[in-house]
Amino acid sequence: MDILIGTKNPYKSAEMVSFLEGVDNIEIHSLGEINEKIKVEEDQDSLKGNAVKKAIEISKCTDYFVLASDGGVDIPGLGKKWDILRNQRTVGENKTDKEKVNILINLMKGLKGEDRKCTYHLALALAEQGHLIWSFEDIYDNGYIIGNPNEIEIPFGKWMGFVWLYPKYQKVSTELNEKELSEVRKQGNRIKESLQQCINEIQKSTLR
Repeated sequence: MDILIGTKNPYKSAEMVSFLEGVDNIEIHSLGEINEKIKVEEDQDSLKGNAVKKAIEISKCTDYFVLASDGGVDIPGLGKKWDILRNQRTVGENKTDKEKVNILINLMKGLKGEDRKCTYHLALALAEQGHLIWSFEDIYDNGYIIGNPNEIEIPFGKWMGFVWLYPKYQKVSTELNEKELSEVRKQGNRIKESLQQCINEIQKSTLR
């Protein structure tokens, strides 16, 4: 079974590949293998809607199954200042990682305790030749926005992880070791289990 990861973002791609770990008889492909220049506008009113649209549109350009995603951070303490569907627009899509961190930290000024809580919602969708096969949305991560980030270089593309604090470890996401990261990822087990169940059912049906 061939599955194409519907993003060129290395962080998002690695995230989706992790949900496929342990599945037998699959071959994973990158979006770069498709010659067509694909640009799918994320204009739906939900994360799942965006993931579904991307999976369907990209799958029209390949014979592979396409796995696409959309994720967003919710920060209830910011109220209308923050939009789960438009995180990047809020902090500036063309800003540097450091600028994005500074903008978010400034937005959070004055907020304490539970008002600094943040939740990462993730939606995945699987499609084949323009037809939706499966989709799922769930909370994938929980944490708090740190007040004073360390004055060190931000790992490229991981500006949110740079300020995402896990009180249990007293570390931000980008500081976690492999064991801690594995523990944190268990929060996304429902998404992983649902996706793998879907893939297993597809594989079984092709053998009948």
